[in-house]
Amino acid sequence: MGFESTTRKRELGRELRTVRERARLSERELGRILEWPHSKISRGENGLQDLTELDAATYTAACRAPIADRDRLTKLAREADSDYWVRPYFGQLTDTLRSILVQEGLSEAISYYQPMVIPGLLQIEPYAWAIFRSAAKVTEDRMKILIKARMDHQDLLRRRRPPKCEFLIHERALRTMIGGTKVMQEQLLHLLLSSSLPHCSIRVVLEPTDVYCLISGTFSLMEFETHPAVAHADTYTAGIFIEDRLAVESYFGLRERLRQDALSKGESREWLAELANHYDRMEE
Repeated sequence: MGFESTTRKRELGRELRTVRERARLSERELGRILEWPHSKISRGENGLQDLTELDAATYTAACRAPIADRDRLTKLAREADSDYWVRPYFGQLTDTLRSILVQEGLSEAISYYQPMVIPGLLQIEPYAWAIFRSAAKVTEDRMKILIKARMDHQDLLRRRRPPKCEFLIHERALRTMIGGTKVMQEQLLHLLLSSSLPHCSIRVVLEPTDVYCLISGTFSLMEFETHPAVAHADTYTAGIFIEDRLAVESYFGLRERLRQDALSKGESREWLAELANHYDRMEE
């Protein structure tokens, strides 16, 4: 049986590579310092080899990484792989957002479903501010950090070779008044603009709809060229990466049901334009 990469191994590898590149060391240069074979560094940075806590500590020390990075990455190496990997919403940049950035950056295709709010990758800044203020989980300074991270995260859609992104958004998320009518009108116009990107599909799931659309909660499916697909479920206090094969298959089934119930891309654009006009008229 071959080595199986996991979300944790891929995140650790990507973060270690970032540390090495910041130190301006090539793989071979670092290998000579650590007396490691080049293959161990290459495979480790690609999430294709187990790296121990000691490996992460010596690697980051050789790269003269800041203490905070050393501690974070040795802790990441210490954690055990699991079919359900919980990443809590704590830290300077939330662990789960950092993990999502890594996994999405490696993905070829991503599907998102949001039953209650507009997906973070499509949010305009005033809408994001209104969301964080209503959640009231963090201080104003922390909100600034998180909102900047969310806006930076949207660079994923503007990369030279972005993943194919599919957004299935429930009508309730689009009709829920967040930030006022002006913010909602600008947000809907932003969705229309985003839907014109060749790699971005936005489809609306209308009411009335089966209860499964609401009780399933927020989730995304990430598909990779060389690794098994991963599901990510969002909760109030943590994000959960799901790698259990049967569980991931159930999310694929849920996505197919949502696709069958959703408006087409063209119909969704017309519906979004009409709702944007509705919010504009409410401003007058």
